[in-house]
Amino acid sequence: MYQITCDDEILYDVRLKNRIVLSPVLNLEVGKNGTLSLTLPPQNDLYDRIEQQKSIIKVFQVDKIGNRNVKTELFRGTAYSEKFDFWNRKQVECEGELSFFNDSIIRPYSYEGDVGPLFQKYVNEHNSVVDVNKQFTPRRCTVIDPNGYITRANINYPSTKSEMNEKLLNILGGHFETGANEDGTRWIDYLAEYENSSSQIIEFGKNELDLSQFISSEDVKTRIVPLGKKDEQTGEYLTIKSVNNGLDYVQDNSAISLFGVKEHQVVFNDVTLPENLLTKGNQELQNRINKTISINVSAADLHNLDVNIEAFHIGEYVRVLSKPHNLDRYFLLSKLSLALDKPSECKMTLGAVFKSFTQKQIEAEKKLNQTVENNVVNVTEIKQNVQTLNNDMRDVKQVIQDVPGEYVKTTTFNNYKQQINQKFDGVYTEKGIVSNVTDLANIQNPTKGDIYKIIDSTTNQYTRYIYTGTAWEELLNLNNYVDKTTFQALEQRVQALEGGNN
Repeated sequence: MYQITCDDEILYDVRLKNRIVLSPVLNLEVGKNGTLSLTLPPQNDLYDRIEQQKSIIKVFQVDKIGNRNVKTELFRGTAYSEKFDFWNRKQVECEGELSFFNDSIIRPYSYEGDVGPLFQKYVNEHNSVVDVNKQFTPRRCTVIDPNGYITRANINYPSTKSEMNEKLLNILGGHFETGANEDGTRWIDYLAEYENSSSQIIEFGKNELDLSQFISSEDVKTRIVPLGKKDEQTGEYLTIKSVNNGLDYVQDNSAISLFGVKEHQVVFNDVTLPENLLTKGNQELQNRINKTISINVSAADLHNLDVNIEAFHIGEYVRVLSKPHNLDRYFLLSKLSLALDKPSECKMTLGAVFKSFTQKQIEAEKKLNQTVENNVVNVTEIKQNVQTLNNDMRDVKQVIQDVPGEYVKTTTFNNYKQQINQKFDGVYTEKGIVSNVTDLANIQNPTKGDIYKIIDSTTNQYTRYIYTGTAWEELLNLNNYVDKTTFQALEQRVQALEGGNN
């Protein structure tokens, strides 16, 4: 279950009829601010409470563990846009807390030193001019420069956000992460790598609903010419010729065999040693190759069914296992879209990460009894795997129908869904149709066994909800395929519902 708060007051909770919002959608992406959109009906008690750019909006995942409600923060930010529809419902758009750094500017400066102190300087200058609820404590910095020494300067007055992006992320890489201390104050880290792995697996026939993968050569560079600091007297850049057999470039022969020679020049103004410049060039080359593959997955987060299963989180490495597609690989969860009023719907994008995992990631994988190869996958192998996947996915429905053994065929499952329809139509009295979950929650004095439909106007598909005596439970909104265990569990559930309501 999800909960939204406004200045620590509950704005959205499905258990509270006067705190309902419509179509709340949370979109998270690595390296981005994150966004939250929702529609606020006039009946919500906090309808007039949201102050743009001031009120702090938070999204929590709420799990009931024993007798306790455990809340995990997924989003923190402020509203930046409101508009009203014909029924005076307020459509609100919110942006994540990294956007707070747009509220301050950096005065002209000149800096020489290591990466960490510069990161702290930017954050502290931001803190000096903004409200306390938009301040951060600079904490960890794991991004390093090979020389241990950088120079940065600016005579203009840029926003702190643009300066951090321009002078840190765009040159040194890495990413920012934020969170809360025990006392409620906020921290920010500047990290070189994503360090966490998910223990939950996305697996065909269990929680994978849809899968597509693609390879794009648009941004591929197969040869990198790295240039270092410019000599003030000669005007020439430092090159790697002296440590690279007279060549001023590095290249990947496997990538060239696939895409041809695609040169790209990168200037590292802070690098003064050719050995360090060579390392930088090889890193940039791998980045330019590895960013070519991503995978789009629609999957059910099994955490919504069992709180003991770890939920998916942005910036984690997730194992994707799909036997029909010959796919078993770890991907970075780079985008996550959650419909907060439909916990069963979860869309995610996972970017392929074929670089060496850090030691911390390897240790995490060992704890999960999972194996991760600590090397870079050959580009030719990547291309072959993608081609195999594309061939398998020309008709995903046919693939599903032909899967033997441990999966139930689509035709069998569809027939059973029709049987369920007939059984429930005969056993229960269908009360009617409502337009959304909010209307469902507002039904007065429902009786155990009451069934209502919610129809999706775009697809003409519907979801049935049954009132169990204490809450509305989703009764029929199933995927096109399930594994046998889920199939058998469904049969038992149907029998139990029929037996208890005849």
